[in-house]
Amino acid sequence: MRYLLPLLGFYILSCSYVSSTDKEREIATNAILFSALTTSTPTVTSTECNVSAPTFSTLSTAGFNTSCGRSGCHDGTTRYNATNYAQVKALTNPGNASTSSLYIQVKGSMAIYSNATLDRAIYCWIQGGSNP
Repeated sequence: MRYLLPLLGFYILSCSYVSSTDKEREIATNAILFSALTTSTPTVTSTECNVSAPTFSTLSTAGFNTSCGRSGCHDGTTRYNATNYAQVKALTNPGNASTSSLYIQVKGSMAIYSNATLDRAIYCWIQGGSNP
C-alpha cells in the first residue's frame, strides 16, 4: 500500500489531458490531410480532345484567363501572366502534357481552381503542340 499511492500519483501526473474539441480538431485535420494525399483527379486522355491542334485561345474559351489570370493570381504580378502565350508555353512540354509543369500544377496544387473543362482544354492544347 505504501508504494501504491506514489505509483498511482505518478500515473495520474504522467497522463496528459486532451479535450474532446482538441481531439476532434486533430481528427478533422488528419482527415483533410489524408484526403489531400489520397484524392486523385481523373486524368484526361487524348481521345477526349476534339481538335488535333488547338490554339492558345482555346484555353481562354475554357476559362483559363478567369480561373488562372485573375487579379492576384497569374495576372503578371506573380510568377507568370496567364494571358501571355510565351510565358504559358514555357511551362509546357509540347506534345506531352503528363510531363508539362503547367498540367502537373493544374492537376495538383492548383486543382481547386480548375474544373474538368479547363483540365481538358489544357491537356489537349499541350498534347496538340502548345500552338499560339
